Amino acid sequence: MKPFVVIRKHENQDNVALQSLIREFVMSGAWDAFVSCLFREITLQLIVLGWALMFIFFGIPLYMCAIAIPCVVLLIWFTVYGSYYNKSTELALRPSKLCWVAEIYEPMLSAASSKAQASGIERCFSDRPGTEVEQEVGRMRKKIVGTISCRSHLAMDNAGFITRLAVSPKYALSPVTDYLIQRVLQHATDSQLYAVETVTSECDQDVREIYLKIGFNIRQVYHKQIIGNTLKVMKSQLGIDLHEWNQNREEINVEVPIE
Repeated sequence: MKPFVVIRKHENQDNVALQSLIREFVMSGAWDAFVSCLFREITLQLIVLGWALMFIFFGIPLYMCAIAIPCVVLLIWFTVYGSYYNKSTELALRPSKLCWVAEIYEPMLSAASSKAQASGIERCFSDRPGTEVEQEVGRMRKKIVGTISCRSHLAMDNAGFITRLAVSPKYALSPVTDYLIQRVLQHATDSQLYAVETVTSECDQDVREIYLKIGFNIRQVYHKQIIGNTLKVMKSQLGIDLHEWNQNREEINVEVPIE
């Protein structure tokens, strides 16, 4: 038996699992963001400032002022971790009227790791498992491993915007992410929208690559200010024309679940 995925609409009993999933996904990027911040100009500025304050105002010997380095590193770690924790809590508790979940069915007795099983997924169903796997379902366990939401675009008419994309870090990012994005695009097409957009940050490189593989284009790259001009985060606005996507979807080697 091979694992497969079911993409279905969100239900009320999924709320607890989804909140935990979103928190886990967002917090999984905290370490990469922390490492990225260590090599920014603001880190050196804080070290020099802390060194100067301890030496000039507190009279600490110059060689002992080196303690400013680990203090700044700890400060950056707590700041990044705190911001990611707040972001994960906000996303987890933010209501969404249009939301899908990815539910994986995998054999109960399997020696393979979760990522190995997820990377071997070849089948995707919508709402319920297909008739050809009904006999297998009784011998498989299911678990929610991904979610995605879509709302109306705030700046464009007749367009959608992807939000709250999250996939369990214990499973491979692809192909679960592919199926979730494809499901939103299918819904947008059925709703006669002409475009779908989303935004990724500089630490979401893997997710951005999946968007680009599916057919999204980079509309613009901009920097969001966190602390004035000193600390900025690069954002990428991605978009796809649904008419063009429907014309080229046969070239994409991903099965789109249809309701």
